[in-house]
Amino acid sequence: MSVNEAGSSGRAGQAAYHLHIYPRLATSESRASCRVTATKDSTTSDVIQDAVAILQLDGTKCYVLVEVKETGGEEWVLDANDSPVHRVLLWPRRAQDEHPQEDGYYFLLQERNADGTIKYVHMQLVAQATATRRLVERGLLPRQQADFDDLCNLPELTEENLLKNLRHRFLQQKIYTYAGSILVAVNPFKFLPIYNPKYVKMYENQQLGKLEPHVFALADVAYYAMLRKRVNQCIVISGESGSGKTQSTNFLIHCLTALSQKGYASGVERTILGAGPVLEAFGNAKTAHNNNSSRFGKFIQVNYLESGIVRGAVVEKYLLEKSRLVSQEKDERNYHVFYYLLLGVSEEERQEFQLKQPEDYFYLNQHNLKIEDGEDLKHDFERLKQAMEMVGFLPATKKQIFSVLSAILYLGNVTYKKRATGRDEGLEVGPPEVLDTLSQLLKVKREILVEVLTKRKTVTANDKLILPYSLSEAITARDSMAKSLYSALFDWIVLRINHALLNKKDMEESVSCLSIGVLDIFGFEDFERNSFEQFCINYANEQLQYYFNQHIFKLEQEEYQSEGISWHNIDYTDNVGCIHLISKKPTGLFYLLDEESNFPHATSQTLLAKFKQQHEDNRYFLGTPVMEPAFIIQHFAGKVKYQIKDFREKNMDYMRPDIVALLRGSDSSYVRELIGMDPVAVFRWAVLRAAIRAMAVLREAGRLRAERAEKAAAGMGSPGTRGPLGELQRGTSTPSEKLYRCSMLDFSFDGSEEFDINAFEDIIAFYESKKKSKGIKQKQLIPKNLLDSKSLKLIISMTLHDRTTKSLLHLHKKKKPPSISAQFQTSLNKLLEALGKAEPFFIRCIRSNAEKKELCFDDELVLQQLRYTGMLETVRIRRSGYSAKYTFQDFTEQFQVLLPKNAPPCREVISALLEKMDVDKRNYQIGKTKVFLKETERQALQETLHREVVRKILLLQSWFRGILERRHFLQMRQAAITIQVPRGPYGSQGRALGAEPGRQPVGSTGVPEALGGFGRWCAHLFLNPPPLLFSHQLQPDGGRKAEGWRGQGSPASLEGRNGRGRARPGSPAGAGARAGPRTIGGQGAFSVRTRSMAKRGAPGRELPTRDGGPQPGEGSPTPEKYN
Repeated sequence: MSVNEAGSSGRAGQAAYHLHIYPRLATSESRASCRVTATKDSTTSDVIQDAVAILQLDGTKCYVLVEVKETGGEEWVLDANDSPVHRVLLWPRRAQDEHPQEDGYYFLLQERNADGTIKYVHMQLVAQATATRRLVERGLLPRQQADFDDLCNLPELTEENLLKNLRHRFLQQKIYTYAGSILVAVNPFKFLPIYNPKYVKMYENQQLGKLEPHVFALADVAYYAMLRKRVNQCIVISGESGSGKTQSTNFLIHCLTALSQKGYASGVERTILGAGPVLEAFGNAKTAHNNNSSRFGKFIQVNYLESGIVRGAVVEKYLLEKSRLVSQEKDERNYHVFYYLLLGVSEEERQEFQLKQPEDYFYLNQHNLKIEDGEDLKHDFERLKQAMEMVGFLPATKKQIFSVLSAILYLGNVTYKKRATGRDEGLEVGPPEVLDTLSQLLKVKREILVEVLTKRKTVTANDKLILPYSLSEAITARDSMAKSLYSALFDWIVLRINHALLNKKDMEESVSCLSIGVLDIFGFEDFERNSFEQFCINYANEQLQYYFNQHIFKLEQEEYQSEGISWHNIDYTDNVGCIHLISKKPTGLFYLLDEESNFPHATSQTLLAKFKQQHEDNRYFLGTPVMEPAFIIQHFAGKVKYQIKDFREKNMDYMRPDIVALLRGSDSSYVRELIGMDPVAVFRWAVLRAAIRAMAVLREAGRLRAERAEKAAAGMGSPGTRGPLGELQRGTSTPSEKLYRCSMLDFSFDGSEEFDINAFEDIIAFYESKKKSKGIKQKQLIPKNLLDSKSLKLIISMTLHDRTTKSLLHLHKKKKPPSISAQFQTSLNKLLEALGKAEPFFIRCIRSNAEKKELCFDDELVLQQLRYTGMLETVRIRRSGYSAKYTFQDFTEQFQVLLPKNAPPCREVISALLEKMDVDKRNYQIGKTKVFLKETERQALQETLHREVVRKILLLQSWFRGILERRHFLQMRQAAITIQVPRGPYGSQGRALGAEPGRQPVGSTGVPEALGGFGRWCAHLFLNPPPLLFSHQLQPDGGRKAEGWRGQGSPASLEGRNGRGRARPGSPAGAGARAGPRTIGGQGAFSVRTRSMAKRGAPGRELPTRDGGPQPGEGSPTPEKYN
């Protein structure tokens, strides 16, 4: 529940934390919570063991620890090796103070079933809702007409009814609604308790629409569609900024990984959990509409084996908004990580990275920056460091990242001014202290840094020219350097996250995998002042809307026409004209922008004039008054006015080759890694460099040891004295010793300049402390998941690996660098190509209000979003169209249980089945090669199929149960016969058991006393058989189903046969020919041969029936009756 740091009283001197744990058990619901002390190295198993001991629970049972983020809401079942303290450190700041359970963020202790599933105690609300829903469906309760969970079921399809239905459900906290197979999600700006594992289990393997609409239902349908069809799936989430796309993505990933993990947080899920805060810190920022807006697109692909088990995951990033780094609009901020860093670092780290306050940096303070959430930002910095540790970043790696961030901020403080003396047209760059700091952070030479920031080198056919920058060119080059560095850093972070998500088995074996991808990309934007960034973002949303229209409208209607079924086309807003306006060659706005960007003397006014000249007749391009430097585009979501200022400058965002050469010559291997084009090649050089340096260090250590030995031998020191390894650094007499001070040991791809020779002393001290504290789990100093060239190659091959930034750094001398718009289109085309290889599902996120108020529904804003997303047309085509399509072959394979045996996949067979089932002909059509069904008919077919399959399963089960029962009966009958046959010292003239008719006591049956207790027990068991012995109900069909043998009735008589017929009562067994087989209840399958009693001298009397019943021939059952 809450965590209080308890100083250094924890294990091995680490900080200890108090975890409040609440038991949620069927037998102890009222039991109070307990407090368990844990450290960062404490595993879930350790915490559970301590909690069980404190609560005095049954230690023989299995328990799990559950992290609750919101009361009754999102729950994560921790794996046995997880660290609960790591999870707590990712909680918000308010959750780490003392707070009541009602506020959420605490731990639960629950029981675990034998099969590994979780025992959920509180399912009353879910069960009640399900029961009420079933009663409504059966007509026993009235349906609320104003509440339809599927918009296709509305009685009258109008905009007003759509809005009214969504509002009614929203105010009941039902934020999800279907439109056929499309999910509409209205952001409540409040966490609702509907996302814990109980709901994952409830929606598992359920048909879409059978339960209340939910994001888990869509994830489940995609998961089982992938397994059934063996086709990759994707879920496209779209909506405005602030509509809840990122949160929906998190819920989807939670469900998709939990479906194959029985509710546990898998390794993939845990890594994504840690990667989330890292990606948010470096890729999200505060905007006018959203305090945590994603400024990049991410496509998370979860890979599965064909059995449905999670294999791994891949994160791909698209379209990072680099321009935000150098300029922001009013009331907006730069990326979160800069504020985390500046407000959260310790004084020691502040001096190490030479950090100032946020208002001291130009890149952060362009509109009178005011920070009112400083305490939260400090806490978020601790969360960021914890998340980076979960992903696998070494402490030294974090220092390198923070050093690069500090350098980027200092680049913004570099200023220029024109020289006022002489004929020199160059620029003066300063301030000097900023340049000194920048050269130290990037580990480059100051004089070269000044030169590349003020001059450019131009190569001609015969010579090299060094030309000074103009003021605007210099500022553009400075900003481009900062943006390229930040983009390269972001690429590197995504690469490391993908390495953490990598399944090591992929490097050892090649298996076929399926995947489900989830796309979360920034939404449509329309601010008071829109610039080049909004132009690119809205173009991306135009492409996604076109992708949606293609699948929902165009391709579907074209398929209806090609199959020859009767259909009336539904009109929809086709935005292909707007896409052509922006990106079609050669007159698209992007290409005109690139042309003007390459002209030396072009301006924003000449660019705007060219736009108007080329597209004045285009209905998607609207002009503005002559004096206004802006233009208007008619997007699918409405009209947006763009300010033409800085379009050219923002489009030419590339780093000059001389700046690239400067960074590639840096003394920092990390900076070189960021700039390197090929990560594999950079990694191999790092390994080789580390090996050479390690050899040099060891050789120098050997030399110093030999010197000490010589001094000791000469009496200048004690022979047993061993100097610390740090002595290698104290000398400055040789160049090699200077090299050692700045060298590093590249244990991994993310090596560190800070790993000097004293690192060995830390490792030695660590293992010494480990020896002293045996039995205490220690954290591994060097992580296991280090990069190697093989895994690096695999990661690059598995991802698109957006290296557009790196392509700018290694340009051919005579080629122009690609513009930002060109990079943008290339990256977007790769995204659409990935989406085109999978079957799509769609989630439409709706922003409920612009003020971010909880459960507030703004009719006008929601209606505007419904209009531009074409929701009315979408519902209309989903309502009148056919959502289920099968080829004849697929239909016969899926529903072959309902079809005649060996039925061919043809139109006649399918039509006969549908007519036999009395399917409404208005709800299905059969085309040339496919069957088209509406959703209700498809569900009815699936239900019929399910019932028939269950019936056949029950039939098979009854057969197998019959076989097992018969086998058991035969064993019991053989045991009864064995007991009934008298054995022992009768003598040649001994009497058989029960010689006289009628029931007799055991003592008067003529049983010889010599048989003793066992013989008397056998006789009693035969004369008074227990009910179980003769309890099998068998029918008279040749012995296979003979009836009789009940405990309260008379057993079938044990008869003797001779060769001529049945023996009479009282006749000797040898009266006829050789004694034949004895039968019980008839012949056939139930005939059992026994030895003749005559051979033992016993009379050939029939054994008496139970309870003195009639003898054979006097009304008792005879063998003929059973035959």
